[in-house]
Amino acid sequence: MIVWKMGIAAIGSALVLASCGSGGGGGGSSDNCTPKGAGSGTASQTVKIVSDPNTVGKFDPASVSVTKGQSVEWDFQDTAAQHSVTSDDNTTFDSCLQSAGAKFIATFNTAGDFKYHCTIHAQMTGDVKVS
Repeated sequence: MIVWKMGIAAIGSALVLASCGSGGGGGGSSDNCTPKGAGSGTASQTVKIVSDPNTVGKFDPASVSVTKGQSVEWDFQDTAAQHSVTSDDNTTFDSCLQSAGAKFIATFNTAGDFKYHCTIHAQMTGDVKVS
């Protein structure tokens, strides 16, 4: 009976850890996601993804402004957890889960307010204002 309970606890712990991601690493993605909307080149603005003592992490700054045709780079610096940069419409851009050391660039060719979030940390939100 105790072995059965220990097995259930081990499986539950593994599922929780897998859903939260792990820290460190070489900047690779560990989920089954294909990044979309990725651009290249030199970014006009950089957003750092960092740890935060009050939450799991944060986008710093949470809001940036660019003009049409410019790019934003997200620099994954949080060594404690993986994060994503995912547009709220889930189609414009998605970095997938990334670890510290990764970088993701999106180029914005349309004016608008592009809100985004981390897929596993609901309190992590940001937006890109494009004029």
